[in-house]
Amino acid sequence: MEDWWGRLSSRDAGAREEALSALEELLVSGAPESRERTARALLEELGRPGTAVAEPLLFLLQRSWWPPQPGLAGLAVQRVLAVLARLEAESPALENAAGVLTVVCRVDPSRLAALGAMFEHPRASVRGAMARVVGRLGTAAAAELPRLLKLLEDEEPVALSALESLAALAPLAPELTAPRLLEQVRGSEGARLYLALVSLRGLFDELQGEARPVPALPDLESALLRTLTAPEAPIRQEAASLLGLSGPLSPEAIAALREHLRDESAHVAARSAVALVRSGAPAAEALFLLKGQLGPAASRELQEAAVAALEEADPSRLGRARGMLETVARDAVGLTREALYELLGQIP
Repeated sequence: MEDWWGRLSSRDAGAREEALSALEELLVSGAPESRERTARALLEELGRPGTAVAEPLLFLLQRSWWPPQPGLAGLAVQRVLAVLARLEAESPALENAAGVLTVVCRVDPSRLAALGAMFEHPRASVRGAMARVVGRLGTAAAAELPRLLKLLEDEEPVALSALESLAALAPLAPELTAPRLLEQVRGSEGARLYLALVSLRGLFDELQGEARPVPALPDLESALLRTLTAPEAPIRQEAASLLGLSGPLSPEAIAALREHLRDESAHVAARSAVALVRSGAPAAEALFLLKGQLGPAASRELQEAAVAALEEADPSRLGRARGMLETVARDAVGLTREALYELLGQIP
């Protein structure tokens, strides 16, 4: 192995690639005992003080070590956490370290307990990596939700990682996560606001798709109406979509969505139209807009915006659009025609 370590740290790109290929072959093929010996050797070298090959080893382990041997789970967590704390904030190896921890915790969820203190590590890069690990573990990470929610109050890069993870984990505890996401919607802007809206919409979509109750959020509509005035089209788009999911709309919300049927962004206009249709609000104007965006004379961009907005919606809430969709589908061509007929087949 010492020869391969030397080549991994070589300035010669060919030598480095040869070493990675050889070690990867040892890691993924051969007898189980041989593979385990290779993995152990990689982890031991990873933890050796002064090693010059930590970053390529992390890359190799996250790419090819699957499934990790359960008997090496403890060693892997120990070694990776030690390296993680030394990595530069912008190092690509941070993501590789998070990937290794993720696969180890999937094989042995009990190892999550060893990560707890790292959520309060003095380095933001480490806290952000912990947020990403938890977000990839599904139901096994339910107990870590309080720690993840605490990271929402952290500095921007860490909070963004936490919000990305909440997009996957929020349905595990809606009563806990929905109010915290709404806080983010009310008090943030830019990327943080966008991710909070995406996470909240994903939560609502999943709960409604599973016929589970959506937590009561009395201030949700007013917060979404504020975001409909944001300068960023993706934020307005998410706000419009969420209004369509949030139950009966007030006259003020209906008026705001009708106004955004004329939004400069085709995607915002289409999602405003679908929100009006699915919410039960008067829909003639919204259906007229969608018909125009889907028609054969519309540009490809307009057609894609309308199809994406309709596909995002729960088909059971689109009954009022059936007649319009049937009319448009008869004249449509190509991918738009296929998408419309598939959508029509899902509407009760």
